Amino acid sequence: MTHMLEKPDKSLIQRKWIGDIAELVSIDMRQFFANRLFAVSTFLSSVSMVLAFGAATRQMDSPSADAASFFGFVFPGILASGVMFSCTYTIGYTIIVDRSRRTIEDLVLSPLSYSGFLIARLIGVVAKCLLQFFAVFIIGIVLFGVRISSWGMLILGFFAGCLFFAGLGIFVACFTNEISFPAVVNIIVIPIMYFAGIFFPLENLDWVGKILAKFPLSVHVEVFRAALGQGPDPSGVTVAITALYGLGAIVVAAYAFRRSIGRG
Repeated sequence: MTHMLEKPDKSLIQRKWIGDIAELVSIDMRQFFANRLFAVSTFLSSVSMVLAFGAATRQMDSPSADAASFFGFVFPGILASGVMFSCTYTIGYTIIVDRSRRTIEDLVLSPLSYSGFLIARLIGVVAKCLLQFFAVFIIGIVLFGVRISSWGMLILGFFAGCLFFAGLGIFVACFTNEISFPAVVNIIVIPIMYFAGIFFPLENLDWVGKILAKFPLSVHVEVFRAALGQGPDPSGVTVAITALYGLGAIVVAAYAFRRSIGRG
């Protein structure tokens, strides 16, 4: 044969795919910082909580024998709830805006595909959450003497929390709009926050507390307490549950996201 069909260069396709993801993440971050009000609001809740609790409770006795003070007991929960609110709201609103601008339809028809789009959005939300997480941590370290006992537990708690609550945000965004989204999210995350053992030990709730201790935010709080030396090391079951929550949420969110594109 005088004419041969050239095989596509897989490495070139992969580099193009990665480049497209990086470009989408870059655009996402620029838009985030361009919207100053939204950027500030993602920091405000956790920063104000750590300042208020740090100033008012660090001399108070801890409700748990494992924590040095009431602030030491609460601070890991502030970190976990900050990840929850930041990831859920940030990625949820991003998906809704993308849908209203028909950005998703344009991108999924490109070589990037819907999976690349979703990966880019997850990278973006982790980057945004990391900024908020880092700011709260610096305040805790500089002003209130927070110390890290286990980097492994800290990294596990952060990334597993990001994955789970980003998955939750994507899932809710697939079935809501910009008006109903915050109401639906609040119905889910506010009760979770109050019954995650952030402000009081779940042991106070007897057998109910044992069930609540296995809920998503509760296990992340437990992992963060261990990371900061304010609680015992979590069991292997708790560590496994923490990781599975994150992975499971992303799988469910990806399925819902793909179905919502098909319906669109």
